Amino acid sequence: MHRLKTFACALALALLVAGAAFGQPNTGGANFSTYVAMGDSLTAGFSSGSLVRTYQVNSYPALIYREATGKTTGFEQPLVSPPGIPGILRLTGLFPTVITATPGLGQPLNLNLPRPYNNIAVPGATLHDLLTKTQSTSANDITDLILRKLGGTQLQEGLALHPTFVSLWIGNNDALGAATSGIAIEGVTLTPPDQFTADYNTVVNAITATGAKMVVANIPDVTSIPFVTTIPRFLVNPRNNQIVLINGQPVPLIGPDGPLQAGDFVLLTASAELAQGRGIPVAAGGTGLPLSDTSVLSAAEAATIKAHVAAYNNTIRTVATAKGLAFVDANATLSNLATNGIAIGGIDFGSAFLTGGIFGYDGVHPTAFGYAYIANQFIDSINTQFGGSIPEVDLYPFIFGPLPNQTAALAAPLTGKGIPQATGFVFTPEARRTLLQSLNVPKWIIDGTKPPRKPRHPHG
Repeated sequence: MHRLKTFACALALALLVAGAAFGQPNTGGANFSTYVAMGDSLTAGFSSGSLVRTYQVNSYPALIYREATGKTTGFEQPLVSPPGIPGILRLTGLFPTVITATPGLGQPLNLNLPRPYNNIAVPGATLHDLLTKTQSTSANDITDLILRKLGGTQLQEGLALHPTFVSLWIGNNDALGAATSGIAIEGVTLTPPDQFTADYNTVVNAITATGAKMVVANIPDVTSIPFVTTIPRFLVNPRNNQIVLINGQPVPLIGPDGPLQAGDFVLLTASAELAQGRGIPVAAGGTGLPLSDTSVLSAAEAATIKAHVAAYNNTIRTVATAKGLAFVDANATLSNLATNGIAIGGIDFGSAFLTGGIFGYDGVHPTAFGYAYIANQFIDSINTQFGGSIPEVDLYPFIFGPLPNQTAALAAPLTGKGIPQATGFVFTPEARRTLLQSLNVPKWIIDGTKPPRKPRHPHG
C-alpha cells in the first residue's frame, strides 16, 4: 500500500510537470482562469485606422492569454469582419504613396455573446470613460459595439466577469487627441493631471478590491509616434526625399503663424494639404497659403503635452508600486524603438512610417508584429512581478508569416528598402477624415470650424 501511494504521488507529480510542459505554463502568482483586458484602442487591437478581426485576434491581450493558458479559446473579443469599423486604411499606390480608406464597413461577429467580452477595451476611451461612459455619444463612437448598452461602464462590465487577472493600459487618449488634432487645451484635449490621478486610483482600487492581480502600462510619448514625426518642417522633394534648398538654405513650411520654427511638428494628415501646395512658399512652387492649425503641432503645444504625459505616468508608476502591480514601461519601450530600433531575424524594425514595421498606416497604432512585441513586454513584466515563466510570443510568424488565427492572408509588415519614404505620400480626403474620426478627434476640429486662436509664435 505504501508503494502504491508513493507511485501515485510520483505519477501526480509527473503529470503536473508534464502539464506545465505541454500547454499549462507556470504563471506564478498570476491566475489567468478569468482574464479581463481594459483600455483603449491599443488594447482592443486597433490597427491602420480600424477595428477588424485581422488584427483583433492577435491583440496583445489575446496573445498574453494564449501564452499564459496554452488555450486558443475562452478569451472573447468584439470581433469585426473585414474591412472593419471604420474601413481599414490601405496602400493603393507607391509613386507617390497614396493611402485610402477601404469603402464599406465590417459586421460584428459575436454581438450576441451572453456576457461581457474579456477584452472590453473601447477605442477612443479616456480614463474617465472607464468610470462614466455606458454608450456611444456620436455617430463615429463605437462604444456600443463593445459595451452593447448592457447598462455598465467598461469598468463595471469587466468586473462583472469576476476576473482573476486584469491588464489595464489606459490614458493614451487623455493626451493623444491633443497631438493628433494640433490643439493642446487642458480640459478639452488634455485631461487635468489631478483628475487623472483621482480617476486612476478609483479604477485600480475597484479592481484590486476584488482580489484580482494586475498588470498596468504607462503612456508613450505621443509626440514621438509617426503621426507626429514623419513629415519634416522643411520642404522636401518627393522624388528623392531630399530637403529643398533655396540659396543654400532649407525652406521651412508655412504654418498658421508663419514659417515653422524648431520644435514644431507637421502632422501626418497634412499630406493632403501639402499635395495641394498649401504650406509651401510661392517661390518654391506652392500657393503660399499656410497649413491649417489642425495640421501643425507647435513646440509649445508639444511641451504642454509632454508635461501632461509625464504627470500621468508618475501617477501610474506610483500606484503600481504602492499596489504591487506588474508594471510595463511602454513609454521607454516605444522611445527606444523610435531612437534605436530593434533587429530581429536579420530585419531592422523601428518607428519610421511605412518602412519601420512597428506602426500601421495610421501612424498611431501598431502592426500585428508591433502588438506581438508589446505583448512580450507585458509577459516579461508579469513574470517578474509574480514569479512565473510564461513563454514569450514567438515573433517569427509575425515577421515571415503566416500569422496565427487568420481566416485570410495578411501581408507581413513593410520593412527595409525599396519603399518610398513617407514625405512623398498623400492621404486622400476620405482617408484623412476616417483616420481623424478613428482617433476620436472632435468633429469641430476635423471640419476646421474651431474659433481663431492667438499666434503661437510671437514675431517682433
